[in-house]
Amino acid sequence: MLEQNTLVFQQVTGVTSNNFDITDLAEAPVGQILTGGSGLSRAFFGARKLAVSELDGTPVVLVDDVMSIGFDRFTLSDPAGNELAQVQTKLSFLRKRVGMELAGGHSMELSGNVLGFEFDFEIDGNRAARVTREWAGVGRALMGHSRYRLDLDPELPAWLRAAVIGGVVVLDLIRAKAARR
Repeated sequence: MLEQNTLVFQQVTGVTSNNFDITDLAEAPVGQILTGGSGLSRAFFGARKLAVSELDGTPVVLVDDVMSIGFDRFTLSDPAGNELAQVQTKLSFLRKRVGMELAGGHSMELSGNVLGFEFDFEIDGNRAARVTREWAGVGRALMGHSRYRLDLDPELPAWLRAAVIGGVVVLDLIRAKAARR
């Protein structure tokens, strides 16, 4: 999955889970996103822990929705538990802003229409990735299933690709929380 420059995220479940299939542009499966935790905790608090993995189950990035008051906070970790990034919503006038503090001290900003899912991941003003919402079809749209396309800069290292993929998951969680409010 981390070698792909374009990934498509297709939501496959809803209500208390946030599972996705991940494909390449030709719609060949390359990975999945599975919601962890008990059904009861997901019913009350939403998806709190998610794992992005290769098709064979090998973890790529782990997403933890940290309980917090006020701003949404998330931790992205590699399979060994090492922190890749902290993601947090930020105060902004009339729009949702999201920032990522990457391991090693770098920052990544998400610019564009975050809740509408048309945005860029930027490091020092340079685009690292772009996410766009795609039409999922009538049936999936009626079921509330989302479909996103992620275009990654071909030069991104694997750890940063994993952080961006985790960031896409986080943004879908933020969008889902905003829809519930």
